[in-house]
Amino acid sequence: MQSNPYQPLISLLSNILEAYTTAFFIFDPRNRQLNLVGIQSLSKFIAPSVALPLEQSGILSQVQKVGQTIHLDKVHEATSSINLTLPFYREGESHIKGLFAVPVAGGAGVLYVDTKYGWGFNDKQQKWIREVADLLGGILKEQEGAVQQSNFARIFEAWNRLDEVAFKGHALESYCELFLTECSQLLDMEHGFMALREPGKKTFRLLGCTANTPRGIVSQSFQIKQGLIGWLFQNQKNLLIIRLNPDTPDHFLFSPGENLPHHGTLWGIPAQTSLGYELALVFLSRRMIEWNTDSEKAVIHAFHFFQLLLEQIYYKEENEALNSYDICTGLFNAPAFESRVEGLLNASMQSSVSFTLGFIQFEPWQILSTKALPKRIRQLQREIAASLCDALPPGVLVGQLAENRFGVLFPETTVQEAQSQLAELANYGKIALKGIKGIKLQPYTASVGYPQDAAKVEDLWPLASQRLFAAFRLKPERSDS
Repeated sequence: MQSNPYQPLISLLSNILEAYTTAFFIFDPRNRQLNLVGIQSLSKFIAPSVALPLEQSGILSQVQKVGQTIHLDKVHEATSSINLTLPFYREGESHIKGLFAVPVAGGAGVLYVDTKYGWGFNDKQQKWIREVADLLGGILKEQEGAVQQSNFARIFEAWNRLDEVAFKGHALESYCELFLTECSQLLDMEHGFMALREPGKKTFRLLGCTANTPRGIVSQSFQIKQGLIGWLFQNQKNLLIIRLNPDTPDHFLFSPGENLPHHGTLWGIPAQTSLGYELALVFLSRRMIEWNTDSEKAVIHAFHFFQLLLEQIYYKEENEALNSYDICTGLFNAPAFESRVEGLLNASMQSSVSFTLGFIQFEPWQILSTKALPKRIRQLQREIAASLCDALPPGVLVGQLAENRFGVLFPETTVQEAQSQLAELANYGKIALKGIKGIKLQPYTASVGYPQDAAKVEDLWPLASQRLFAAFRLKPERSDS
């Protein structure tokens, strides 16, 4: 256990002065109280651990606030109640003749000395007290610097561990759990949660959590109108509850029956992304926790970085969607569909399985385009695409190759099986064709298979196109539009 760095000076000064009590208090600005950190006393009325609220610390409060040294050489005449003047004497004292209190390090602490042997302290004794106060101030600053340096090292190491993972292609959920674990350790909190609310939704879910979270919470969705996390989403304000009250009806995070502590400290921070997603970062402990401002700032900074990383992921997904899907129908666009065909060909070659590439085209589209508004044409495209996807078996991929041409990819399917399914779509009205008055849309189909018809992707597409053009020359069967 580390020894008290202040006690040797306190003991030395007390022995030199033959003081009755010599005590050193450090000011805690967060809780606005004076904490006793070093003492030598002959009194039996001082508690072993003393923490005085600043406003109730008597003469020490005046020294700390004003920064003025106080020397009383006739304490009996200066105060009617020593309990109010010197409240650290637990049950009261008597016969104290003089006291001297001096601020340390600009109010960061207070050095107090009293005596029962004389009426105060002479000039030489006062000089000794002030010199010891200066030495204590130096130690105090060194201690604060050492603590801060140690904390900075912890922060740097945590940031470094997060940076090493951030751009290595790890799943977002894995990075999120690491982020929450590192930040919880910086704050000395037991639980960490990252909640996500998608644009326009009245519910939120967990994007990530520390490993000690009950599994039943992880997979659920929660209403934003309940719980403290819901409060963060609704109010978009930071939330700090030093001590949760289990008897308060709304002091729960997700739902009333959750298996989480409701009597410690909670800290929550909301955030919004440019794509409309909302986040809530929440930490929870079983006991009251106080962390330093450096750790708090470090977590907030890391949270901003997490938001940037999340936005990068979502923008990448958005960009991939724009580059992969037809904006009108939502089907794979031509480049994306061609890429899937090539990927399936490579996989099929390695596994020695077959697949079929099919085309389905609707005519006369050009005549239709001259008699209908573009808005109606787009609506018709969406209707055809939706009916294709509904009619085809699961696992079959559909792509938009042109305004009126669709590609259909049948994994592990022969040409005969695929052509049968395409013919059934075309001939038996499974495709919804709500055309334009006076124009009857007719579906034409063609298919080509691997390895039956071609073994290279360069050969599949031309052959499928040739078969589709050949289908145009055949007289279509009569069908109602």
